[in-house]
Amino acid sequence: MSTNIRIARICEFCKNEFTARTTKTQYCSLKCSSRAYKARTRQSKIDESNRQTEIAQHPLLEAVKTKDFLNINQASLLFGISRRTIYRIISRGELDIAKFGSRTVIRRCDMDNFFSLPLEQSMLRPVQEFPGLEKCYTITQIQQKFGISPGALYMMIQRHGIAKYSVGKFNYVAKKDIDIIFNAREDEKE
Repeated sequence: MSTNIRIARICEFCKNEFTARTTKTQYCSLKCSSRAYKARTRQSKIDESNRQTEIAQHPLLEAVKTKDFLNINQASLLFGISRRTIYRIISRGELDIAKFGSRTVIRRCDMDNFFSLPLEQSMLRPVQEFPGLEKCYTITQIQQKFGISPGALYMMIQRHGIAKYSVGKFNYVAKKDIDIIFNAREDEKE
């Protein structure tokens, strides 16, 4: 089955222009085709060697990749971040954990989901200006004034997306935000 078509193409190996007789031709000659094949083979061997070296450097990494639940050390090894960074993510409430005595366990799918969030949502949140100490409650003041447990308060702050401000060793929340939530709650009860 011969064809009379002539197509101007660019060789994928040497980048020179040539005339192809089929629409699938990629290389200008057998020589370029052979060289491209050898380059692909060489690159695959290099990639495999690098992968084997990485496995040898981090033998626990391969075992960790198959687990569904990770402790803090395993998560830091797998994602290449420090333990302290993971604890900061947990303290901000952006990652769910389970505690078994003193052991902290994280689901692998939660870690994957956290790191797959687009930057607009996870990192580029607009930063609100600190309104000042006189216009804020401390967490303890909110608990005493409205009679709410610490866990419920943190869940409510997280659910409504209220900004928390750390000043020294205290966490502050804007009075207007808390008053709006608890006034709305009191109106629902009535």
